Amino acid sequence: MLNKTARRWLRIIHILLVAGLIGGLISIYLISRLTHDAAAGSFFTSYTIYTLFNGLITFAFYGLVTTGLIYSVFTHWGLTKHWWVIGKWLGALSLFALVWIWLGPAINGMTALADAGLSTPAKVAEFRAFVDKIGPAVLVTLIMLSALIAITIFKPWGQHSQAYALRRGVILSLTGFAVVVSVGLGLLAHYDLESFRKMTISTPDLSQIHDGDYQGAVSYAGFQYQVAVRISDHQIIAVQALDNRNSPYARFAEGIFPRVIAQQSAGVDGITGATTTSKILMQAIQRALEGAAL
Repeated sequence: MLNKTARRWLRIIHILLVAGLIGGLISIYLISRLTHDAAAGSFFTSYTIYTLFNGLITFAFYGLVTTGLIYSVFTHWGLTKHWWVIGKWLGALSLFALVWIWLGPAINGMTALADAGLSTPAKVAEFRAFVDKIGPAVLVTLIMLSALIAITIFKPWGQHSQAYALRRGVILSLTGFAVVVSVGLGLLAHYDLESFRKMTISTPDLSQIHDGDYQGAVSYAGFQYQVAVRISDHQIIAVQALDNRNSPYARFAEGIFPRVIAQQSAGVDGITGATTTSKILMQAIQRALEGAAL
């Protein structure tokens, strides 16, 4: 069992994580309102929202689950002894589903479109449709968080009548393993994605490349990304995706191709590169040009 000092510190950490989660959600909501009204400057605001979601929101949620588990198992409240504790865990699972099924896809779609460029009215309309989903998702999430906080404060339901008591060791073995694995996989995925986003893309000397069509491919997370690059008079005149992930966000990333042609460069990091797919496609273009220069 945790002593009084340990419980106090755990509560402080838990409260700070709740404050960070609420603050991050409110920030996302406010920035999304600005983004909707200023589509032309959407990349910076979209990437800010994207960073808040994948940084502060994600890690705050993982932290809340971890500290909540520790507090439940190592105090007299237990994990299944009281109905209000069970209700909180069910609410947390519902919150997880809401955030990663509703809010997450809206943010990813918005950022993928802004990352590639809002070059047509249709893309602007689609971008704003994603932005419009963010506000309701954030408000519902805040309402659910408020309900969970109220349950914690008022503890409205009594003790759960159990046919048998689960030992603390069994609870730790099952739930602790699940949390550690999920958090570990989440961290690995996060840093793996970040390594792609921060990858430097270079462009071979186009003056050394003869006219023709050249292909380059990159494999990542079980998917193949392949592009064809057409060179004419030592210039990139066309880029086409031959193989891409079957996802709307992946197809949005193909919007970087006109920018590659305009800048005559495989790396357009000064403008884009927020999403993993856009960076992978740029790397595939780089490989096509490197093969052409051999």
